[in-house]
Amino acid sequence: MKMFKKIVKWTGISLLTILGLALIAYVFVYVHTEGRINKQYQYAEETIAIPTDSLSILKGEHLYQIRGCQDCHGKNLQGGVFMNDALLMRITAPNLTKGKGGLPDDFNINDWVRVIRHGVDNNGRSLFMMPSQELYQLTNEDLANIIAYCTTQKPINTSQERMRSIGPVGRLLMTMNQVTILPAEKIDHQAEHVDKKEEKISAAYGKYLATGCQGCHRATMRGGSPLAPGFPPVPDITSNGHLRNWSASSFIRTIKTGTTPEGKALNNQYMPWQSISLFTDDELKSIFLYLKTLPAKP
Repeated sequence: MKMFKKIVKWTGISLLTILGLALIAYVFVYVHTEGRINKQYQYAEETIAIPTDSLSILKGEHLYQIRGCQDCHGKNLQGGVFMNDALLMRITAPNLTKGKGGLPDDFNINDWVRVIRHGVDNNGRSLFMMPSQELYQLTNEDLANIIAYCTTQKPINTSQERMRSIGPVGRLLMTMNQVTILPAEKIDHQAEHVDKKEEKISAAYGKYLATGCQGCHRATMRGGSPLAPGFPPVPDITSNGHLRNWSASSFIRTIKTGTTPEGKALNNQYMPWQSISLFTDDELKSIFLYLKTLPAKP
């Protein structure tokens, strides 16, 4: 009996010690992530002329579709729930129109540039999960066209509750740098931007277009571990992966149909091929040429 009591006692002490250490670790994680969340970023305001012609607006719609905006904010810019998981994140993609529940009446062109190019709120703090780190290198022309498209869309009334919180698992992933929750951390806020790109089939143009792939496949395009619990590993899309055996036509067919040459069906939840399929064939060919230039792992 005495031995049993000792076992129970030391088991209890061990559990309390483990819980205490876990609590201390989480306090560190919380304080660390709060500091990053509340950091303010400085940037110079830019003057960008927004076109009003129908061709520019049509180009802006195409960019809205292929640059991932539609995936979160919806086809009609109405927004919606991006994630509602108390352990990970509770966050909504806002309604981008001036309808009820949408952008405030005084939201202007400078605000559009601030959000897209710098990924910060009006206090200079980073937005959550807005992929500005993939968009800040847009040419002035492309940025202006996206804004032109968005600001000419009809108002949509919504009543979605706005959510913006990060749970304990989300904060742990932040600390481990497993996922980009705060885009402003990865942006050069003093970068200079070119006015336009030459839109011809080339690896250079493909590199420009492929920045939207980096959020999942990483800057090296070599993929890696899952982005969040329950997600699959991210595949390598350089010449080291399956891509080394693909042709440009098979790459385009994979994106357009959601099925790889090996017969694997892509899950749109993890690989948004349905949006990427809206790239033109020439754009996809350019991306393929760029990916083929990326060296295999040494």
